[in-house]
Order: sequence, then structure tokens, then C-alpha cells
Amino acid sequence: MVEPAPKSPPTVPGRSGTPFVGRRPEIERLEAVWSAVEDNRRQIVFIGGEPGVGKTRLVAEAAAALRRYGVTVLSGACREDLDIPYRPFVAILEQALDQVDPEVLRSIPSEAAAPLVRLSAKAALHWPGTASPTSGESQSRPALFDAVLRVLVAAAEQRPLALVLEDLHWAPEPTLAMLAHLVESTAGEQLLVLATRRTTAPDRTDAVTFALADLHRLDGVARIDLVGLETEDVAEYLVRAAGVPRVSARSAAPLLRDQTGGNPFFLQEYWHDLAGHGGLEAMRCATAQAPQSVQDALRRRLAGFPPDHAQVIEIAAVAGDIVDPSVLTEACDLEASVVLEGIDFCEGAGLLVADADDGRFRFAHALARQAVLDRMSSTCRAAAHARVAKALELHAGEDDPALVAQLAHHYGQARALGHADKAIHYLVLAAQQAERGIAHREAAALYERATQLHLHQGPTRVGLLLAAARCHMHGGDFPAARRIYEELCTDEDARVRLLAAIGHEDASWRPSHSGERSLALLAEALAAAGLDDDDSLRIRARASMGRAAAFTGELRRSRTIGEEALLRARRTGDEALVAHALGATLWQGLTPDLAPELLARALELQEIGARIGDGGFAGMAAFHRGGFAYTVGNQPVWSSAQRDLTELALSGGQPFFRYVAGCSRYAHRFAAGDFAGAGRIVDWLDDQFRDEFDGGTEGAWGVQQFMLRRVADGLDEVRPLVTGDESLAEHWLPGLLALYTELELWQPAARLLTHLREHFDEYRAGAQWAGVLAFATEAAVGLDDTAAAAQLRPLLAEYAGANLLAGANAAVFGSADRYLAMLDSLLGAPDADQHFERALAMDRQMGAVTHQAETLAAWSWHRTRHPETTGPPAIRLVEEARALARRIGHRRVLSRLDADAAPQEVPPTLPSGLTEREVDVLRLVAEGLSNREIGERLFISANTAANHVRSILIKTDASNRTKAAVFATEHGLL
Repeated sequence: MVEPAPKSPPTVPGRSGTPFVGRRPEIERLEAVWSAVEDNRRQIVFIGGEPGVGKTRLVAEAAAALRRYGVTVLSGACREDLDIPYRPFVAILEQALDQVDPEVLRSIPSEAAAPLVRLSAKAALHWPGTASPTSGESQSRPALFDAVLRVLVAAAEQRPLALVLEDLHWAPEPTLAMLAHLVESTAGEQLLVLATRRTTAPDRTDAVTFALADLHRLDGVARIDLVGLETEDVAEYLVRAAGVPRVSARSAAPLLRDQTGGNPFFLQEYWHDLAGHGGLEAMRCATAQAPQSVQDALRRRLAGFPPDHAQVIEIAAVAGDIVDPSVLTEACDLEASVVLEGIDFCEGAGLLVADADDGRFRFAHALARQAVLDRMSSTCRAAAHARVAKALELHAGEDDPALVAQLAHHYGQARALGHADKAIHYLVLAAQQAERGIAHREAAALYERATQLHLHQGPTRVGLLLAAARCHMHGGDFPAARRIYEELCTDEDARVRLLAAIGHEDASWRPSHSGERSLALLAEALAAAGLDDDDSLRIRARASMGRAAAFTGELRRSRTIGEEALLRARRTGDEALVAHALGATLWQGLTPDLAPELLARALELQEIGARIGDGGFAGMAAFHRGGFAYTVGNQPVWSSAQRDLTELALSGGQPFFRYVAGCSRYAHRFAAGDFAGAGRIVDWLDDQFRDEFDGGTEGAWGVQQFMLRRVADGLDEVRPLVTGDESLAEHWLPGLLALYTELELWQPAARLLTHLREHFDEYRAGAQWAGVLAFATEAAVGLDDTAAAAQLRPLLAEYAGANLLAGANAAVFGSADRYLAMLDSLLGAPDADQHFERALAMDRQMGAVTHQAETLAAWSWHRTRHPETTGPPAIRLVEEARALARRIGHRRVLSRLDADAAPQEVPPTLPSGLTEREVDVLRLVAEGLSNREIGERLFISANTAANHVRSILIKTDASNRTKAAVFATEHGLL
């Protein structure tokens, strides 16, 4: 076991040559965190604050203390100006490969390590003959993340491990996803993660904030936000850094604290400037001119550097945040000895700091590097970038992602000097490597940067634009993809215009964007192309037209075009073309008459996608399989589609599939009666996708929230906000009707139902039609509106024997037969009991506890209203409905049953203040079930079950679970 890091006194000189002062509470906090790590509890600490406040310095001091006691410390940083996906983890991985025992690395199978080649060329040295995977499971994100995790866990098994992640505020989504995977997968490891990030505008971003907030739900995740040094710490700095007498330091410290806000970097640079003008006397002198900003102070210092040393620091600033002396000696127009002298001079001046033990250096702070860059002219910076690029090429291989990205960056900055072609070459290489690393948005940005350098029209530029648009699609930025396709639709080549029109439609259906523009582009491009009917590109375009027509509400036209395209695609024998046509036909409608046929097509699409290794087709198949399987009542296929969607979302990281997978999980949890779990998913969907897809998720989110709130009887808080006079032009009217119904605002509900009945045809082609029917039926039944019921009855009859689903799993309503039975009960028709019986069978077949409770409750109301018909007694239906509703917490059903119950049916007061849910838990405790088993039975987490058990023991004054079971027996609760 490694000896714990000691409590380092705050006055120990730092590795930068300047004293490390203050931060006693933060140091004590980190020592406590390390104690947890030594107990095999992984810890992660996010250290935040403004630029210059000392985040990096605190982490550097902690890392140095850990290294002294044998801890393996690996570090990496994000950068604002360099597009390397997973950049900090690439650096950490390469350090780990150098430090972990080779025998330990060899214990990792080559197939498991293969994804590492996508991140670093060094991986091939440890697993010879391993090639970067190009398809299959090993190309997925989890495979890549697990490969990195294997190496890090191997390092942690040798010695306790600390990871330092700098500047996380610049981390793109792939880096954050890898961090989340690491944190979630290492709870029992001797691992510490120290991550720094700026928490002030403009560097703070919602994407990073939300991602990190999600991690805070896990054990062992903490946050330290740094503020400026206290006045006494400023005084200590003056004493130790400048030899100022302590009395004078205490006198000057309050003013310096006010001038710098206690920001350590500002303090250091302000003092350097003052020291050149008389020290404390300059600060007291009324005529002395204090620098207007710390940047002024830095520029003034740099102006006094010898020319050779100034060149060294300028080339170093251009080279990046990490400075390699070998690159500097190649890039500087100086003798090697002079370059090394310049490095020593800059280190002595406090601008550069020795970085670990690898002979490299880093800037003391990002602000210092930026100050150096700011003083250089644009032509000087371009020349310096060219020199750095040429120096890097001496060390680079085109299979090294980190070096390729750096070369793309440096040659891009030097394009004005004739290096545009080189920049394009490396930008494309970097983009391809980003794609292999499943970092689609970063790849799109790289391709677009390449197009900005390749100004000439022609196949190369078209290819770059198409690649950028494709990556924007995978990354979920559909507006950016449509923008590029619109640009290509003006190309002089008719085939390019047709490809662009096909792409535009593909970028429109995923966020449910209107198909009108895509239809116009496709029609124009097809007419100009003049292709034969059996040309594969024409068939592809026609299939896209069919889907676009569906998104204009023209379902009949959609089916006509789509069927013709699919028939021609099958004749070609081209499986990819067949898959495209199949996928396009799946939008012809979510109606029961089409659902079996379209479900078969979705299954066929799944097989083709798996056969040709195209995750896009597989995802589309899973998305549609789920909807059609739910509609026809095929529970195994419905569940398998949800699992496939979730796996695809994890492996590919594409926002569209992450979103629809989340909606699918929500629908399953809701149907099963896990309302808390469904609510957490909806909150996550809102956090993650609020600004995605042109706001196209807002409607689904509203419906999901409504469905959750009404089962929990949680609409009272919105009651004061609803007047009954809402504008019909500003709301989705079926949803507004449902709200009026739930709040029992019967007059506005009656008016709105009458209005909707006159406009049903406007909703029939939409994906929400089944939900419209459900909400309208509930309103008609609540109003006892037989005229509305008579109009709705034949519309719902089309769904007999099927389930009602609105949108892409926005709302699941259960069996349509329940709604038919409710209408028949209102109309006095004889088939109500048969429909209730079929509905209950369907709900049980689907494992939908929520809908079972709702069907039983509705059936009991029917039996009470029509006792003369043949069917189960109302009291039995009430008891079963109440038991299920209690089990899952369906308060809407419970409150309605209680409102209708006779006085003798009201449950007695429970003993010792127990709640109904606690009685349910207590009964399972008496059966001898564990917390995990109780959780599974009641659709709650094991942790929630444990909390209920703890509350039961306290309320019943039972010292253990056995005595609690005795209490239950004595009070007749079993």
C-alpha cells in the first residue's frame, strides 16, 4: 500500500519557482479525498474557477505530492484551437503505455486492444500486427472506451493511479463521454481524477456543465471552486517571492489584493511589473503608472527580452501548450545551444515550467501564452506556424492522430504562405481519424475547414463538403448538414445536385422537419439529371421523395412513390439500395392496417443492416421496429428494439439515436409503472436535447411531462395557470383538451372537443393521431358526450386489437380496445365487456402494469354503470385495480377509485404512520426478499427500497427485518 500523501505545508516552494501559498482548506479536502482512494473508492474532483486563479497550480502541487509517494500520475489537457478527439485521454494513454509493465499490457488481448490504434500509433508497438478496426463491434464507442479503461485499470492495479485532466471547459462531447464511462466503470479502483475547468463566461458552456452535473449523481464525485487568495496569503507571497519584510508585506497586501482580486497569476505578473519600477515604492508613488491590465504587464516584460530569447518564447507559444525542446531547436532559426539557453531564460522568468519528467515544458498559464501570441504580427505567427509544422513532420507518421491534428492546425495557420495544400491534406487525415474515433462533430469541423482552404470548385471540394455534411448528420447537427446540401444543390454537375437533394431529405426527416423543401429540391434535380428509370441514383432519389412526401402529410403519394422505388431497388440486387428504399417506406403511417407489413420491412432492414455492417440502417430498423411492434402488440420485438436502440446509441454516440433510444426507454418504463425512472429519463432528454434538432423535441417533451404528471395526480400546480380561455392558435389542441379534461374544466373542454371534431381530418396523417383519438375519447367520456362518442367510435375501431402510440414513443396509451370499451359503455353498446377483456389481455401481454390498472379501473366503472351486463363483479375489478395502482404508485387511478368507493371500501388508517408504499415494502420484507428483489418487484431502485425499509424500522420501532415482519403479522398487514 502506498503511504498517503503528507500534509504539505503551504510554504513549500512550487515547481514553477514561485511559492505556493494559501489553499489550506483545499489541500485538506484533497487529502480526505485521497484517503477514500486508498480505501479502493474511486474519486473525481472538479476544480473550477476563473482563469489564473490557481487551478493548474493546485493540481500540480497535488500531483507532485502523489508522485513522491509512488502514485502513478498521468495527465492530459484539452485545447481550444486543436481538433483532436479525446485529446487528454490520448496523452494519458500514451503515458500509460510507457509506464505500465509490458507484461501487464500483453495480458490484454489484441482484439480488445485493437481500438487503441485509432487513438495512438504507440498502441501498435505493444500489440504488433494489430490494425485499427474498420467495422463491427470493435469500432463502437464502448469498445474504444473499454480498451482505454483496460489500460488504465492495469496501471491502477500496479500502483494507485491519479489522472489529471486540464481545461475541461474546452472538452468536446467525445471526451466528456469517455470521462463519464471511466468514472462510471471504476467505482472500486484506487483511482483519483483531478479535472480543472473554467467556470466563468465565456469559457463556461452548457454542454460541459450538463455533462459534469450528470456525473455528480455518482458516489465519489466532488467539486472545489477556487476564489482569490486571502490578504494574508498575498502578504506571504510578497515575503517569500520577493523577500519583502513581513511588516511591509502586511501593509501592502490589502492594496495588492484589491488590485488583483487575489488571482495568483495576476498577482505574480503585477508584482513582476512593479519590481521593475521600484517595487513597493512604485506602488506608493502617486506619479507611478500602474499597468492597465495584467496583459499590459506581460507585454512590457516580453519587450525587454533579448531578441533570441524572444524568438524562442514566440515559437514555443505557437507550438502549443506543451513545449518540446527538440521541436523548438528544429523550428527556431538559432543554434541548438541558444535555443536551450532561451528555454532556461524563459523558465527563470516564470513563463515556462518544467513538465513532469519527460524533458518538455509548458506555459505557466494559458494567459501567459496568449500574451506572447498577441504581441506577434499575423505574418510572424504564420511563419512560426510553418516552421513548427516542418519540425513536426520530421517526427510525424500519418497514423499518429495527435501529430496529424497538430500538422493540420499549423499548416492551416500558415496557409497564407503557400501551405494550403498541406493543410488540406492533414485536415482530411485528421477528419478521417476523428470519424474512426466516433467524434463526428469534430470530423465535420475539420472537413469544413478543409473546404475553406480549397476554394476551387470541382470534385475535391464537392467530396469534402459531402463528407462534412455526412459527419454533421452523424453528429446531430442537421441544420448544418442542410446548409451544406443547399449549397451543393447549386453545383453545375446535375448528379451532384441530385446527391445533395437526397442528402437534404436525409437531414430533414430525422428531426421531423417539413419535407416540402426536400421535395422541391429532389424534383428539380431529378428533372435536370435525366436518368433512366432503373438508374440506382434515380431509384435512391425517388425513395427519398416518398419519405419527404410523408413529411408533408401526403401519405397516399408517399406510399405510391415509395412502393415503386422499393420494387425497382429489389430488381437491382443492391442491398444498400434496397435498405435505403425500405427505410424510406417505413414512414407511410403508423396505422394498424400497415403496421404488420411495415414491421416485416423493419425486420428485413435490420437483417440487411447487420449483413452489410451499416449501423445507420440498423438504427433506423430498431427505431421503426419498436413503434410497429408496440402497435401490433408484439412485446418481445418491442423490447428487443429498445435494447438494440440503446446499444446503438452507446456505440455510435449519434444524437438522433441517443434521443430516440431515450424515448423508447421512457415508454417502456412508463408502461411498466416505473414513473420515477421514466421521469428521470425525461429530465435527461430535456437536458441533453433541449437545443437539438431545431427545437423538434419540445412537443414530445410536453406530452411526456403531461403523461407523467397526470398518473401522479401532479397537475394541481398548473391549475392556477389555466383559465379555459387559452388561444387555440398557440397550443397543440389535443393536448390542451387533455389538460382541460384532467382539470375537469368541462365547459372549455366541451367547446374545444366540438372544435376538434370539426378538424379531425387535419390530424389523421400525423404521427400523433392515435394520441388525438385517446385524448378526445377521454374528454367525450368525461363529458358524457354521446355525439362525440358516436363520431369517435368508427375512427377508433380501425385500431381494434392494437395499441395506441403517439409519435416516436412520446406517449403510450395501451390497448385501443379499452378506449373502444369506454365509448361503448357511454353509448350503451353491448360489446363493452368484450373489449375490456381484450384490452386487459393485451396489457398483460405487453407487461404494461400502468395500462392494466387503467383498464381494470375503467372496467369497474363500466360494471358499476351497467350491472345488468355479463362480466366480472365491479368490486373484484376495483380490488385488482387498486392493488396494481398501489404497487406502482398510479395516483390517478387510486384517487378516482377512492372517489367512487363506498364508505366501507375506504381503506383503514395504517398503523404507526406507515404509508401505503411502505406497507407494500413491508409485505415483501415479510416474504424474506432482499432490497434488490423488492426493488425489482415494485419497479423502484434497490436504494429506494433500502430507504423504505429504514423508514419502516424506525416507524415500527423494530430493530431488524424479522421484528418488522412480526409487526406486520400482529397488525394484519399481510
